[in-house]
Amino acid sequence: MESNVETIAADVWKELEEASRVEAPLNIKPFYDDMIKREDPATKVLADFKKPSEITLDEFKSLPAKYNWSSHVKFSLYSINKFSADLPIRLCHLLMVLAWRLKIFGDDAFGKVSARCKVGASIVNHLIEKNSVFYPGGPARARLPVSLRPLNDETFKAAVIELTKCTSDTNLQRYYVGDGEGDPTLAGLGVPPMALTSGSSPGAEILFKRSLHEVKGLLESQAYLKNPAAADIAAARQQAVVLDGIARVLNGQPASYDASNSVAVQSTSRSSGSSEVTNPGGARNTTPSPTSEDSTIDERKKKKSPAVSMADAAVMSQEASLLEAKNFQAIVDLQREEMKLREARQHEEMEMRKTDAALQHDERKQTTVVLQKIIDKLCPELDPTERYVERKRKLDEMRVVLGEELYEARLSQLKDAFLKSSAM
Repeated sequence: MESNVETIAADVWKELEEASRVEAPLNIKPFYDDMIKREDPATKVLADFKKPSEITLDEFKSLPAKYNWSSHVKFSLYSINKFSADLPIRLCHLLMVLAWRLKIFGDDAFGKVSARCKVGASIVNHLIEKNSVFYPGGPARARLPVSLRPLNDETFKAAVIELTKCTSDTNLQRYYVGDGEGDPTLAGLGVPPMALTSGSSPGAEILFKRSLHEVKGLLESQAYLKNPAAADIAAARQQAVVLDGIARVLNGQPASYDASNSVAVQSTSRSSGSSEVTNPGGARNTTPSPTSEDSTIDERKKKKSPAVSMADAAVMSQEASLLEAKNFQAIVDLQREEMKLREARQHEEMEMRKTDAALQHDERKQTTVVLQKIIDKLCPELDPTERYVERKRKLDEMRVVLGEELYEARLSQLKDAFLKSSAM
C-alpha cells in the first residue's frame, strides 16, 4: 500500500512540476519559510526552532499539528514545493489533479469512493510531510507557522467538492505562455521562444482547470451512485419478460398465461389446501379448496403481461379523469351558486341604502321646517312702517352732520325701500 501511495504521489508531483515549468500558477507566493516556534519544556516559553526548509521528516512529525483544513488553507496562494522555488505548486492544484487521476467519482467508483478518497488523503499527507508544509496561523499581529492536521477520506472528499465550485476564473487566456517546444520559424519577430508551445504540455492553471471540469462533470453525472451490475440484471430481466409475452401472443396464448406457473400453482394448491379423494378404482379426485382458488387468482393477477398492465393503467387513468371532471363540475356549480347568493346580497344592500337615503332626506326636510318655525317664533320681523319711522328719526338726527344734499339722497333711498317692503 505504501509503495503504491509513493508511486502515485511521485507521478502526480512530476505532472504538477512539468505544468509549473510551462506556466506557473497565477499570483503564486513563494514557499512559506518563516521561523518555527517551539515551546521550551523547562521555561514554557516559545523559542525559535528551525525554518520549514531546514527541518527533517522526523522533526516535522514531532511538531503538533493544529491547523484545520479551512478555506484559507485549501485556497492558499503559498507554494508547497520546498525543494524547488522555480516550480511552485498550489495545494488546491494538488487536490484537484489527484482527484482526477484517482477517478474518485468515476463510472467504476460505485462503492469505492471512500476507499479512493482514503488513498488520496494518504498521498496528500505523504507529500505535505515530505515538503514540510506550514501555514501562518494564530492572531493577525503574531502569526506563527502551524502544520496541518492529517487529512482523512471525508475531509478530502469535502475539499474536492468545494473546489469544484471554482469555475469563475477568466484569467486563463494569456499570451506568451508555452513550453518552448514550438517551431520558431512559424512565429514572427518579437515573440520569445518560451512563448511557443506544441500544445502537449499544459500550464499549471490549464491543468487545474482541465482537472476541475473533469471531476465536476463526473460528480454532477452521479455515475458513482449507480451499480452497473444491478442495472444490467434489471434490463435483462425486463427484456426477457417482454420477449416471453411476445412469444406467447404469437403462439395464440394469452400473454399472462404461464404453464410452469400454473403447474407450480397446482402443486402449491395440492400441498397447501387441496383435498384428495381416492376412488374405489384407485383414481384420485382432487378437489381444490376455496383458499387455493383464491391464491390461484392472486397468482394470475401478479403474472399479467406488460400489455395487460398498460391497458389496466389506461382504464384506471380514464376513470380518474372522469372522477376529476365530476369534481370540477361540482366545484363550478358551487361557485355559480355562490355568485348568485353574492348578487342577491348586493341587491339587498342597494335597496337598504336607498331606503336609508330616503329616510334621511325626509328627516332633513322635517328638521328644516321645525327650525324655521323656531326662528320665526324667536326672531319676529318688525313692521315696515315702524322700521321706516325708526330709520327716518335716526336720519333726522344726523341731518346736520350729513348735509342737505346727502340727507336728501338717503331719505329718497329710505322711501324707496319702504315702498318696496310695503308692496310685498
